Amino acid sequence: MWQGLAWRTAIASLLLGLLATLSAAYVTFNKTAELAAQGSARLFSEAMMQAHGEACRAAPQGWSHTFPQGLQVRAFDADRLLERGGPDAALVERLAAGESQPMSLHYPRLEGGVWAGSILIRAAASGPCSVLEYRWPVVASRMSGALWFMLAAITFTALLAAASTFAVISPLLKRVRRLHAAASGLGGKAYASTNDAARDELGDLSRVLDVAQARVQSDAARILGQQQALERFLSNVAHDLKTPIASLQLALELASSAPAEELPELLVRGLEDTVYLTALVDNLRLACQLGEGVDPLDGEPRAALGMLVERVARRLSLLARRKQLTLEVARPDHELWARCHPTMLEQAVSNLVHNAIAHGTPGGHVVAVLEEPAPERFRLTVLDDGPGVPPEDLGRLGERLFRASGARERDPRGSGLGVAIARELCQRAHLTLDFSRNEPCGLKVVLEGARVPAPS
Repeated sequence: MWQGLAWRTAIASLLLGLLATLSAAYVTFNKTAELAAQGSARLFSEAMMQAHGEACRAAPQGWSHTFPQGLQVRAFDADRLLERGGPDAALVERLAAGESQPMSLHYPRLEGGVWAGSILIRAAASGPCSVLEYRWPVVASRMSGALWFMLAAITFTALLAAASTFAVISPLLKRVRRLHAAASGLGGKAYASTNDAARDELGDLSRVLDVAQARVQSDAARILGQQQALERFLSNVAHDLKTPIASLQLALELASSAPAEELPELLVRGLEDTVYLTALVDNLRLACQLGEGVDPLDGEPRAALGMLVERVARRLSLLARRKQLTLEVARPDHELWARCHPTMLEQAVSNLVHNAIAHGTPGGHVVAVLEEPAPERFRLTVLDDGPGVPPEDLGRLGERLFRASGARERDPRGSGLGVAIARELCQRAHLTLDFSRNEPCGLKVVLEGARVPAPS
């Protein structure tokens, strides 16, 4: 039973109510008795002195009288209060301190004795009846009435605690149970909102759970989409790796026994597959870096564009010659600098040039032109005169896993990762990358951005 919140609340309410009732009764009883005794003692003393004054003054050793109701009056000389048999010493000290009617209440059943209370009153400046002490016993009828009153108060307090538990705690517990049920289903399809519109802490918690459920569902859908995209991506990459590896193996096997006149063609095939595999591995590494949030602008990096383009052309020149293509580079005599991680930007430019070579036709041309279109600007244009891309597919270039239909027919390798990496890197480095048709045929790629000063 103690494990239940309702029972614990009810018991706590009952105990607190009983404590408050007993405290209030104790304070009220003491204060009422004190006020009543002090209010009537003076008048009673005057009447008593008129009736028994002569007898009191005629007894210099002390006088006392007990009334039929049990009330006892004792008279003392103000100068001899501290003698043996005198009044309570504590009351005497209070009277000497200036208190007009010092009074004390007693509880015979707890403290012992027969008197329920006593009070001192100074009746005169001096003399045998100058100080009067009144002592009264416990009245059984009054005690019985007080006990019945206390029982009634305790009963009322218990009923009030039960009613408050039923009226206040029970509805709160129902709301807490609904919140518990909602929290247990958080994140799953079984989640059921409590729809608690109350403007209190439990209502706020209900709304927080609803927001958390929506966020969890959104994150779960996003993660599921990412997982499915990753599975498709890995499947395509595995396919893209399988094809050039098998082609490279076949080219090497054929070259080992082919006549001399067939070797150049086999070497071209092997070279294409090797360049493709190298680019694919580099792109996968760059894709992982971008996926992990690596900032290509972190640390104020600088990339020398002219040297970068020349390195890309040297690395791909053999492949271009073997495919009977002309690869040319044009750049200003002075160096142009861009703000971007140099290795990442070089990989993006390499992807664009390699893409032009891979889809070029024998006898064709690939040109990379670096220029200054305006002060503090640079522009890198990669042109080819290959088959190009249909106009309806130009807007989708750079999407992950997208390849134009004609490109996939010409070369089954690839998943569009290189161009997608180049576009994503340009977006993160605040560069622009545009694709358009190169008249009369081919593809035109323009990478443009702001120049920066050379590093110190």
